[in-house]
Amino acid sequence: MRRNTIAEQVHAVLRRDIVCGRLSPRASLSEQELVHRFGVSRTPIREAMIKLADEGLVEIFPQYGSFVGPIKLTEVLDSQFVRETLECAAVEKAVAQMDSRQADDLKALLDRQRALQRSGDDEGFFRADEAMHAHIFSIAGHPTAWQFVAGAKAQMDRVRYLAITILRKQPSVVAQHALIIDRLCARDRNGALEAMRTHMRGILKTIEILRGEKHDYFAEADGNPQPRREALDQAARKRPRKVQAND
Repeated sequence: MRRNTIAEQVHAVLRRDIVCGRLSPRASLSEQELVHRFGVSRTPIREAMIKLADEGLVEIFPQYGSFVGPIKLTEVLDSQFVRETLECAAVEKAVAQMDSRQADDLKALLDRQRALQRSGDDEGFFRADEAMHAHIFSIAGHPTAWQFVAGAKAQMDRVRYLAITILRKQPSVVAQHALIIDRLCARDRNGALEAMRTHMRGILKTIEILRGEKHDYFAEADGNPQPRREALDQAARKRPRKVQAND
């Protein structure tokens, strides 16, 4: 039980590091370094890595090692499609449920995002972004539906974090959120739907830009693309050398 709990904790930390970009796509993940970092045995590290591999966030290559997986465009596009569908459905239902208290709550979340943008707190900004979208699901009467959205968008979130930190998209995101909230508060069904749909499709342009600037971060198709040659060479150098008979 304790070992499983440790493995889950290691998994959660590494997953967060990968999704928010602290561990870059195709970066080498040394088992020995992870053991030292977390102060645990190899077993929970391996269990966490297997789970991350199952989620498509880590790629394990026998004889070479483990690497942060590239961002899989097919999964990003699938997530975008699912998220747009559910978010627009949530907005449509939220329009009918809006009251003054809920409007004030949404405006407070927007003010928080603006403050976090000014302070340069990228991770705080991202969390406030998530909170606003989750609250719309709550207003719509489907708070647990957001959990399904959140659980299925890891690859999409990797793109969103890159956009926040590299493209500095916060002002654009805030402006789009402001329009969504304005139309919700006005109980303008069509305007709120259009604002949300435009917001959800913004990631398509973001992908196009990032593929030009960080093309090696992405995998164009499904499967297991080989990690970069330099990463493989580095991993090979770290493996213990076999002792020869005449050594």
